[in-house]
Order: sequence, then C-alpha cells, then structure tokens
Amino acid sequence: MDPFTMIVTALLTGAAAGGQEAASAAVRDAYGALRRRISGDGADMEVAAALEANESCAGGDRAVVEAAVRRAGVGDDVEGQVLAQRVLDAVPSKQVFNDLRHAQGVHAGDGGTVNITFHNNTYQ
Repeated sequence: MDPFTMIVTALLTGAAAGGQEAASAAVRDAYGALRRRISGDGADMEVAAALEANESCAGGDRAVVEAAVRRAGVGDDVEGQVLAQRVLDAVPSKQVFNDLRHAQGVHAGDGGTVNITFHNNTYQ
C-alpha cells in the first residue's frame, strides 16, 4: 500500500474503531498520535474540520480525508507512515469463517481467494 493510501486508510479505520466503546486504548492512542501529526498545531481549520467530520461519521467522505492529508502535506511523511501503521496494527481485524461445506450455490472467499469444492476435491 502506498504511503498516502496507508495514512488515509488509517484515519478512516482508526476513527471508526475509536468511536466504539470497546475500542482499545492502543487504538485510541495510535489514532490520536496520527491525528496530531496531521493536524499539527491546529492552525489549518480545513484540516481540523475534515478530521472532526471523519470522526463524527467515520468513513463518510473519503475524498475529504484525502484532501486533508494532501493539504497537511504528510502524504509522504515517514513519521506519518509509522503512525498510520500503528493504527492499522492496533485495530483488530475481523476474521470470519462460515462452515459452508453442506451449502449449495454459495460463493465464499477470504479477501480475494475463493476455494470451491466439488465432490470432496478442492480447486483454487
């Protein structure tokens, strides 16, 4: 993932996860550090407003978050990348497995990989 996309994804993911009561302190801390890196001293009101809007409706407008990251000039920032990776590492990923061995007419996959079984033979 390129640095700009990583930072934007971390902002969207961190805001969504941080707003949940069950969010860990690690998620909140990592997101807060990334937010402070992007908003700086808070003098740029457009960046601050975009981040606040993302927190009130996480993932609501990706384009606004992307514009804020561009405006803040942190798209290629190494420290921003490190903080973004911390957010992404702290947010728990959902791993869902459904036992569909006896189902018919079902298409199931795990992030792009689809396993199809016919008569106990598996093809990928």
